[in-house]
Amino acid sequence: MGTRLIVEVVHAAPATLTHREAWVLAVLAEDAHDETRTTQSSVEDENLLRRARVSRPQMYAVLRALIAKGVLKRTAAGHRHGAARYELLPLSTAAPAPIAPEAPTRPARKPPAQPPQPRRARPAPRVAPAGFEEFWETYPRKAAKGSARTAYAKAVKRGADPTALTAAAAKHAAQWRAAHTEARFIPYPATWLNQERYEDETDPAPGHQQPQLPTGRYQDPTEKGIF
Repeated sequence: MGTRLIVEVVHAAPATLTHREAWVLAVLAEDAHDETRTTQSSVEDENLLRRARVSRPQMYAVLRALIAKGVLKRTAAGHRHGAARYELLPLSTAAPAPIAPEAPTRPARKPPAQPPQPRRARPAPRVAPAGFEEFWETYPRKAAKGSARTAYAKAVKRGADPTALTAAAAKHAAQWRAAHTEARFIPYPATWLNQERYEDETDPAPGHQQPQLPTGRYQDPTEKGIF
């Protein structure tokens, strides 16, 4: 029993061995003689395979790997009346498998600095055109004030006088009030401005009757039938 060989395998097995290869090598060391470093049992022995925890094909695959990695060599081939013999090579002189150099790692590129985003300027508060509030208070239908403000500014830009706009709104309001016009029939202030309704002539107020000219031939009823 190779007690010294087991200790050598445990402490000096190269890092290139897999866990299975190191385990099988330790099982072979246990079976080998300390002086000759040669295995005594057949590698196909059921007891040895059980301790190595491998099947027969797996055992031969591991043996080939151990030989390739320089920790084991076959000293005698198996034949009809004898098993193959394997010698454990001194692990201190075992040629380690070449390790591929690690590729140099490039420092991660920093993402390009984003330029500072300009702050969005707050929209300036809406300033009503001069005279609009007076117009708004005068016009009878209070609806869509924003649209009315825009239409009012356009009317002034076209040349309408703010005072005249308010006066026209007051005249139309009086007409609608006298005619008892329902609010739904009164145009929106923006519509009234966009259509330049402030230029319209207002109808005479109810109750103001124009003098009627005589429609008959005779002004005096007593003259009828004279001719």
